[in-house]
Amino acid sequence: MRILLADDHDLVREALSLLFQQYFEDCEVVEAGALDPALDHIVATNDFDLVLLDLRMPGMNGLEGLKRILERAAKTTAVVLLSGAYRSEDVRHAIEAGAQGFIPKTLRGQALANAIQLVLAGEKYLPSSILNDMTDGIVGGPDREKRMAGGFGVEGDFARLTPREREVLALLSEGRPNKDIARHLDLREITVKYHLKNIYRKLNVSNRAQAVKTALEDMARSGTL
Repeated sequence: MRILLADDHDLVREALSLLFQQYFEDCEVVEAGALDPALDHIVATNDFDLVLLDLRMPGMNGLEGLKRILERAAKTTAVVLLSGAYRSEDVRHAIEAGAQGFIPKTLRGQALANAIQLVLAGEKYLPSSILNDMTDGIVGGPDREKRMAGGFGVEGDFARLTPREREVLALLSEGRPNKDIARHLDLREITVKYHLKNIYRKLNVSNRAQAVKTALEDMARSGTL
């Protein structure tokens, strides 16, 4: 697997490169400190499986840099944005522009590896805070009082999910396994399986990928995403 990692912070690139080599076998990481060198790497080879772009590194100019990368990258290359701080509109516009995901730099270890695996499997990855719709003034919108807790619209099947089920679904969107979800929520793993069974039934889906896909589609319809 070949990854192009573009970030203007040396320590971030070094840490992420080590993490990728730890979690992925036969992983080659090519680094760039700005958009133009990243574009040069793509023009030179264009055989990357994944391109990770820092949203605010030199040359990005908002999402214009993302669009330039998407224009030049192979159709088989997954392009994902990285950011330490973001707003829901950043995520929404990135996905609308064609990004396969939006990964917070705060993710660590296995959670980050899970996010990468999700993207490489053809799914989209979004921060769990977008699903949680935290009331911290950063993620959410002016009509949040009209929405159910958990970031989903009040209409449709998501209104049937309990607060705990929405928490489980948010963690599920990060690609976390049941054991990790149980540890994070201080639950037994069998309890997580019970919640997942209920989520699948209420959303009329049969597996994890379908549940996350349905969640993202609902958020797009309701304007949360």
